[in-house]
Amino acid sequence: MKKVNLYLIVTALLLIVLGVICILNPGESFVAMASIIGLLILLTGVFGLLFGLKAQKYLPNAGSTTLLAMFQIVVGVLFVCNGLIAAESLVVVFAIWVMFEGISLAVLSFDYKRAGYDRWWLMALLGLCSLILGFFALRNPAGVGTIFGVLLGVGIFANGIERIVAITALKRIQNRIRDLKESAEAVNIDDNQQ
Repeated sequence: MKKVNLYLIVTALLLIVLGVICILNPGESFVAMASIIGLLILLTGVFGLLFGLKAQKYLPNAGSTTLLAMFQIVVGVLFVCNGLIAAESLVVVFAIWVMFEGISLAVLSFDYKRAGYDRWWLMALLGLCSLILGFFALRNPAGVGTIFGVLLGVGIFANGIERIVAITALKRIQNRIRDLKESAEAVNIDDNQQ
């Protein structure tokens, strides 16, 4: 149990420090995260390329898989080599997705209105807000990247705090198990004496 506590303490401290660093440097944190996403895209492309090359013998349309994998490799290399491009691309993709979801929600709200849902206007309002937020994200990708960096730092920091709480919970569980063992041994001793 001492090893578990040591692991939790060390990882908690590292996560808290990393979270604070991310909060104090949100732009750089988001760029680093985007570079890591680029590395994942690159690895996905490499594995997809290997699969596509082997599958061409058996599947007639494996060429499209190979082509997509090569595209992923190019995007992954671009993202890994230039984290700023990766970060701005992620914000643009996110902003377009938020705008699309906003339009979808606004349109869907009128279907709910026809179905008799009395709070359809709330859905329309949320859809409009999403559309506006997506538009502003497109206009200011650096600001959105900064917000993402801060949220990333807060999440990492919270994970560190959670591990500290886990140490306290584990100690309580240990004490409870020890108390139950002692109670069981006491009952055993009483039964043996009678």
